[in-house]
Amino acid sequence: MIPAEGSALLRAVSQGKFRLTRLLLEGGAYINEGNAAGTTPLMAACRAGYAEPPEQPRMVQYLLENGADPNIPDKAGKTALMHACAERAGPAVVATLLAHGADPSARDYGGGSALVYALERGDRETLQVLLDACRERGRDVIIITSATSPRGTKTTRQYLNSPPSPLLEFPQFPGILTIPRSSLTSSCPWGGP
Repeated sequence: MIPAEGSALLRAVSQGKFRLTRLLLEGGAYINEGNAAGTTPLMAACRAGYAEPPEQPRMVQYLLENGADPNIPDKAGKTALMHACAERAGPAVVATLLAHGADPSARDYGGGSALVYALERGDRETLQVLLDACRERGRDVIIITSATSPRGTKTTRQYLNSPPSPLLEFPQFPGILTIPRSSLTSSCPWGGP
């Protein structure tokens, strides 16, 4: 959830008040102003769980068209794209961010990237959008996962340009892909580390 402190614009966006957001921007509100945690209105839109799901991509699109910078990091180093993936905002929001210059190779201060967040959340559709963005830029993505079996043997798998198969699903969470961050590395090297 978005902290209560911050500008009127940040609060309007986090509450999904599109008309108020538009009025505040037309009145001169600074679109990239963050709160004490560094959360910008664009990040708030990516994190918000609006009652009407189509409103989220619409709000993100509107903010980007009005000068929101998708690559500003918050105090933890997370960008709007990382927040969108972490909060399962969906492929439409992620595609919109990428179309407006969001950098999927950026990493937060803990080393996580948008790809890592999409994998952790088991969001295969969003993951596919990120992989497609890498391929469009002529880059490969390597996903390495490792797991320890109940017998104690380690299994390592490498995936090139495709998400891990459903075989990695854990029985205690049917339908959810769970990969610990500590066992995952990703690379989409078009200017990132």
